[in-house]
This record gives sequence, C-alpha cells and structure tokens, in this order.
Amino acid sequence: MSTDHHAGLEDIEVLESSICEINQKGLSFRGFSVVDLAAGAGFEEVVYLLWNDALPSAQELREFTAAIRGEYKLPREIIEHINHVPREAHPMAVLRTLISSLGLYDPEAADMSPQAQRGKAIRLIAKMPLIVAAIARHRNAKAHVEADPELSLAANFLYCLSGTKPGAATARLFETSLILYAEHELNASTFAARTTAATQADTYSCIVSAISTLQGNLHGGANQRAIEMLLTIGKPDAVDEYLTDRLKKKEIIMGFGHRVYKDGDPRVPILRELCAGLAEQKKEKNIFETAVLLEKEMLKRKKLHANVDYYSGLAFYLLGLSADIFTCIFAIARNAGYLAHIAEQYTQNKLIRPRGVYTGKQNLKYLPIEKR
Repeated sequence: MSTDHHAGLEDIEVLESSICEINQKGLSFRGFSVVDLAAGAGFEEVVYLLWNDALPSAQELREFTAAIRGEYKLPREIIEHINHVPREAHPMAVLRTLISSLGLYDPEAADMSPQAQRGKAIRLIAKMPLIVAAIARHRNAKAHVEADPELSLAANFLYCLSGTKPGAATARLFETSLILYAEHELNASTFAARTTAATQADTYSCIVSAISTLQGNLHGGANQRAIEMLLTIGKPDAVDEYLTDRLKKKEIIMGFGHRVYKDGDPRVPILRELCAGLAEQKKEKNIFETAVLLEKEMLKRKKLHANVDYYSGLAFYLLGLSADIFTCIFAIARNAGYLAHIAEQYTQNKLIRPRGVYTGKQNLKYLPIEKR
C-alpha cells in the first residue's frame, strides 16, 4: 500500500489566503495579533477587519454596526419553525436546519453578485445569534425575546437568551470569547465552507456545510465535552485518580492537543485569565482550580497543551450558559471567519478536488450472475 500521502491533509498547503496566519509567534487576523484584538477591539470591529482587510474608521464602524443591527429581526416563519422543532433535538442540528431555512426567505439567496453577497453576510452575522438564543429558550419552554437594536452583537445575544440586559463587564467577557473564536485559518469547518463555495454554491449552503462539520466532537463539540469532564471530576483532589483511570483505558481527554499548535495555543492564556476572574466573581474557584491542575498534569504526563476548547467551555459555564449550546456559540463567533473565507473563495475560485490513494482490489474479472 502506498504511503505517499498525508492523512487528514496534515501539513498540506492547499490554497493561499490573506485572512489568518498561524505561526510560531501566535495567531493573527489580517496581520493583527489576536491578543491585541481581544484586549482592545469589539466583535463587530473584528468582523469588519476580517471582511475588509482593514480596521474601520469610527464612521465606518458606526455604519457597519448600524447595518448589522438593522437585521436584528428573524422572519416570522423562522420563529414558527423553532416553536415546532422537538425540544430534545440537539441545538446544532436545529441551527443547521434553520440556517438552511433562512435562505428560503432571502430574495438574494441565489444572487452571486458582490453586493448581494455582502448583504447575505450582514444578515447571517446578525441573525445567527438570534436563532441560537431562540433555540435555547424554546428548549426551556420560554417565550421568544425580540432583539434590542441598541445592543452590540455580544450583549444582544445574552439579552435574547436571558431576557435581561447583561452588565458591561459580562458582555465584554463574552465578546472577548467571540473574538478569540472568530477565525482560525483552514480548520475543518472553514475548509468545508470553502469546499462548498468552490462549487459556486450559495452562501447559505456554505454556512450549512460549516455548521454540519463544526458539530463533531473533534471540532466544535469539544468544548461541551471538556466542561462535562471537569464537572464530572468535581474537585482538584479527584484529578489524579480520574486522569490515571482514563489514560489507563486509553481514552481521549477532551480539550488537549492541537494539530497546528505544538507549543501551546496562544488563545489559552487569555481565556485562562478570563476564567480566573470569573471564577473568583462567581465563587467557583473549585472548578477553576480543577481545570488548572488537570492542565498541568496533562502537560506533565502526556506533553499535551490545553487548547481553546478547554477553557472556552469553562468560560461559558462560568458565564451561566448551558453546555448544550456551547457549540452553537462557537458557530456564532466563527461565522465571521466563515463568511470572510467564503467571499475570498468566490473571488479567487478553483474547484477543490483532491485525489485519494486507492487501496482496494484490482484487475478482477466480471462474471455473469448465473456463473457466480
């Protein structure tokens, strides 16, 4: 059998992009360090950067924000659809279905002009948080909350989720998480979106492809599994026994290791610090200390660093968000990057069609059925 191939396309550079760079120095969006962006920028500002290859002026940001808030309303048909889905259905499955349905009510869905593409991107970035909040409320038999056009994307999501306007500090903490998740080069779901875009499929189809890919436990689903693991461990004193038992059984410890970052995920220190402050504020130091100890033990025993999913799951938990929508929140953030990559793929398109290495039988002779 030939071994002249790269399983999982590992280390294969398949296309050129000016959106995101990952190297030994860290992670950057359009040349700006994600550390700097997380410290100083708003999520809408980062979305503008990803889509326009430049930071906005104050006037440009006001106009961009106004355009997004102008789309803070879901079609009546989408709200009705949400009210009829099974409450026990996985939120990512519902989100995937509703994004597909959203395209049915967009008159520009099939319009491939740059102007129409930008309009669809604005609508998707504005409406996905509303859909996720509505899904979460429906799961808990709560009434739909209409968006507040005076709030940012981050604050409005929290408001539509709880029915209560969040404090400035809480909104900012959540916004920082969205920024850290906004883009990450050719991860599995972004590559799925670009592969779909390369066929000249419409934007909604591309986002559905991305969401479907994101749902897997080895991608977006990891943050939910990570917090469930930490809650199962329960306390720092239980880390050693838990980890020893799981490693003996050769089980995967969720939230550790990364295909690209061999020396540590640059987003982790930001999230760890965020979690430390939240844990202090919420009087949840026990779970934070459990997370820190498990992180140290995994590095010591397996030489594996924590990745962004490990601490983002903890951050969302400390913010009071339900674990079953963690991956949907990932989708809200990464939607910014998806839409940037879809637009880039459309403008420099080549059909993505890799080859496989055949390992099956050869040179067999067909026999008529009566002779078999």
